[in-house]
Amino acid sequence: MHIEITPERTDFIKLPNPWRLKAQGRMIRHVPLSIYSDDTSGNLSKQWNKHISIFMSLAGLPPHISNQEYNTLFVATSNIARALELAAPVVEELNILSTSGFFTFDHSLQEDVLVLPVILMFLGDSPMHAEITSTLHPNVSLQPCRICKLKAKNKKDKATGTYVKPDLRSWIDTKKAAYHTWYLVQRGAPKTQVQSCISEFGVKDVLNQTIIHTIKENQDTKVTYNIRRLQDDSIEKLFNPFYELKGFDGHKDTPVEVLHVILLGIVKYLYRDLICGLTVDKKEELVARFQSFDISNLNIPSIKAKYLVQHYSSLVGKDFKIIIQAAPFVFFTIIEESRQKIWISLCHLCSLIFQTHISCLENYVANLNSFTQDFLIKLVSSNAQWVNKPKFHILLHLSQSVAPSIHSNRQSPSQDIANSGNCISETNVSIVSPSYQVKNLLLKNPTIQNLLGLDSYIFKVKPRYPFFKKLPLSTADYENCTTPKGIKSISPNSDWINILSFELEDHQTIKANSFVSIKAQQANKNNFIAFIIGIWGVDNMSNQKIYIHCMHCEMLEVDPLYGMRTLKKLNREDFISAKRAKCLIRRTLPKRLERQETDMMLNELQHNFRFNLYVINTASLRAQDKHHAPARITTPQIQPLQALNAVHDGLSEWKKNNNRKGKNKAAESVTSIDPSLP
Repeated sequence: MHIEITPERTDFIKLPNPWRLKAQGRMIRHVPLSIYSDDTSGNLSKQWNKHISIFMSLAGLPPHISNQEYNTLFVATSNIARALELAAPVVEELNILSTSGFFTFDHSLQEDVLVLPVILMFLGDSPMHAEITSTLHPNVSLQPCRICKLKAKNKKDKATGTYVKPDLRSWIDTKKAAYHTWYLVQRGAPKTQVQSCISEFGVKDVLNQTIIHTIKENQDTKVTYNIRRLQDDSIEKLFNPFYELKGFDGHKDTPVEVLHVILLGIVKYLYRDLICGLTVDKKEELVARFQSFDISNLNIPSIKAKYLVQHYSSLVGKDFKIIIQAAPFVFFTIIEESRQKIWISLCHLCSLIFQTHISCLENYVANLNSFTQDFLIKLVSSNAQWVNKPKFHILLHLSQSVAPSIHSNRQSPSQDIANSGNCISETNVSIVSPSYQVKNLLLKNPTIQNLLGLDSYIFKVKPRYPFFKKLPLSTADYENCTTPKGIKSISPNSDWINILSFELEDHQTIKANSFVSIKAQQANKNNFIAFIIGIWGVDNMSNQKIYIHCMHCEMLEVDPLYGMRTLKKLNREDFISAKRAKCLIRRTLPKRLERQETDMMLNELQHNFRFNLYVINTASLRAQDKHHAPARITTPQIQPLQALNAVHDGLSEWKKNNNRKGKNKAAESVTSIDPSLP
């Protein structure tokens, strides 16, 4: 026995470690898993009933691998049973695996290892998370948060200080509350008392409530008898099975899901609110601005401008990704200044949220908290009635979900994937490799790859980066396309060609007439922005040279309309604000039908290129750090008084709206936050 004493507690550790004995001298591998559950069909007809399904994936894999269908493990499905019913045997198996483990062959070590699966997180939308955590459905509840004890006695109390900063929920307390409700029913408590208990704790175990309903409906049946027997022998089977999942905390291990909370929540709410307030003429202008928006550097295939405006209530996640990146350039001339501030704050926040690479976790979480508070303050200042939407509150917990969701030992978990299919011979304990034809069954058979849900791209030979495309030129253009003297002086004896574009790596294309951030050669120098005039290269089997003919740009002030950094090309000194450029909307864009241009014309925004002024789009969801660093985006510094003033303004606006509609309920509790409120 080994004893460890700290100022807080004393731990007794058994030696030798039981896991060392169980591993029998083998390496122990911890494998983090993520569980996902959702209904796999949204059809409401009886012919196509929806199925609740449970899936798993290896949480330690890189996203581009774990997101492939091949690496998504199907576990169970049913069109009758609910998620908690399906999860019961899954939880039982996971508990066995996490406490006993299993031996398997590790290709990287060429030996057996003891594998211990652990549940890192449970993924799902808000209703599914509510069911898994035994909390109330967020849309219809006065306690809509599964992470904290956010609570209001009635809708009127949502405008009070008690609805601002509650304590976090406890998984143990949630389990106790569910058991307490069950015992109330067993003692014959009236329905009103049971419902009052559910409302008080904000805990509703869907599985247990279904069992209670079954008992009341079938007093003398065999089903009731079996339930009573379970209560005596294995009472935990009458409750949410995730209570018994070892190492799982429902309130901490159900991270904020950005698709439903951000894109299909916050962005959708604000976009619908914006569209509903526009006149017919303004909607036509919005369509024209969407059609004229340059998407060449945003990895967006196309914009269906008319669809985005006309069918705003039927948009999906990818549509809202387009909207959030284009918002400052298509909205800001048709909405008032207060809404402009909300949208630019949301754009900066989303560029952080959808960042796929985090260089420093501590700085990222701090910035995420600051931008979140800045957005919510501006939103509440416009109208505090937005607090009725639970997804604005759940945004406060996003930073709490980031750190636990990043599980890494700072090595390369993707390198531990078995790629040989080797086996151990039972006769002489040696490594036995299968025939090459087994591997070729996958490598050379796209049909088999598709059946397994495996992306065949990973089998292909990766291109040699950088690689480029030659620019197709007509005879006249070719005669006028002369190689710059500076390029010729680099290698006078080489045959230089004009290049259309080249790729640095996957999805990072460099092309002419675009801007790039160029890394400074000296450590004490800052990176700079340049405009690409042309790209020239020499390509042969032994050497590949690519040179960019570029023009340095100078950083200017922040544009007051877009809230983004402006810049100009240094070879021209005349410039003017884009807002004052007076770009006009004209019916000059040919309509395309069946990929052919017609004589019908659509509205488009005609840009005034006489002015040498450009804006860095910090709303872009790609390479957030590359956009924010040169634009010198500062992290908002939120002061307590600033938040209080926002609440003052928002509640006053809420009160005015209620007065206009003949409602005065919200106004009664306004002074509960601050007596100085009107």
